[in-house]
Amino acid sequence: MKRLLVLCCATVAALAMATTSARAQYYEHTHTTDNQLHTGFQLSGKINDRWSLNWGEELYFGNNMGQFQKLYSRLMVNYHLRPNLTLSPMVMYIANTVSGDRTMIYDMNVIYTHRTGRWAFTLRGGTRLQDLFYTERQFWGEVRANPEFQLRGHVGAKYRLCERIEPFANIETFLLLNPATDPKHDPKLYTVGYYLPRVRSNVGINYHFDAHSSVSLYWRYDHTQTKWLSYVLADAPFGIHSSSRTNNFVGLFYYYKF
Repeated sequence: MKRLLVLCCATVAALAMATTSARAQYYEHTHTTDNQLHTGFQLSGKINDRWSLNWGEELYFGNNMGQFQKLYSRLMVNYHLRPNLTLSPMVMYIANTVSGDRTMIYDMNVIYTHRTGRWAFTLRGGTRLQDLFYTERQFWGEVRANPEFQLRGHVGAKYRLCERIEPFANIETFLLLNPATDPKHDPKLYTVGYYLPRVRSNVGINYHFDAHSSVSLYWRYDHTQTKWLSYVLADAPFGIHSSSRTNNFVGLFYYYKF
């Protein structure tokens, strides 16, 4: 437990030190908020004592829950090194119906779980490769880091209140490792910088129908910040455009274990 706490503190400190953006000539900031619905299902099952599989489909409804916006399809393979330590590679396809973007994501996660009494604490860290293979350019002269390389960190806790009810809470961060740079100028001056493009947290309750099926009802806070380079901002010949979005989700998700 002591090692877990030390590792958590070190991870948070490293992420905080790495979020300072580098210099740039010009910034433009926009901020939007939205209430969304996140729903879907996950099917999982054991192959043997060491291997298991997860397959999930996630649906996102935005514009105050009135518009279907995103589809996430993911497949995760879990290799259980020990009862509390798991290696989990994952591949995920994202279709954004609003922007037209199509994205592939490849993750490699290491998951450590510590159980004591009714409590279970989870620490997950890993790498992410995000490949935007189709997009409709929103700004002339736009430059993005693609593919993106990220570090992903997750800390969670849950408590078995009774046989069927299990409250939980978690927080997750994503750190961009290869920010976009201006190919026509000095990259030392015009680098977007290392920053956290996304921070999200969940608070909710798992209700277990039986040993195989359960449903989660939760609230999610999601702060996403995107940055890219553009040559047509205001009167500046070059600048960095930054867009910040805060989403509040109502979540309803179904799980089934074979």
